[in-house]
Amino acid sequence: MRKSVSAALAKLEEGQTGLGTETGCLTAAAQGEVYDSWKRYAEDVSKRCGSLQKILEQVGHDLLMTDEAVKAEVDKLKVEYADTDAIGGQAKGR
Repeated sequence: MRKSVSAALAKLEEGQTGLGTETGCLTAAAQGEVYDSWKRYAEDVSKRCGSLQKILEQVGHDLLMTDEAVKAEVDKLKVEYADTDAIGGQAKGR
């Protein structure tokens, strides 16, 4: 998955080529903000995958690690890389 995220980041960056940083165009400015947001998100996904990969490799090498210890490590990742709420909040009972 990490390779796919890296490829997506490359395509995302390629799509930015030539847009510049025009402050006079609201659409270009908004698109730049969206790009920055998605780039940051994709980089965090890649880091999360790398962290999970390390845990799973360790589990494969160290069969003495208990299920609880593995769960604790994965839970740490969930906290460190928690997704942010969607803009506009969560739908309540809809």
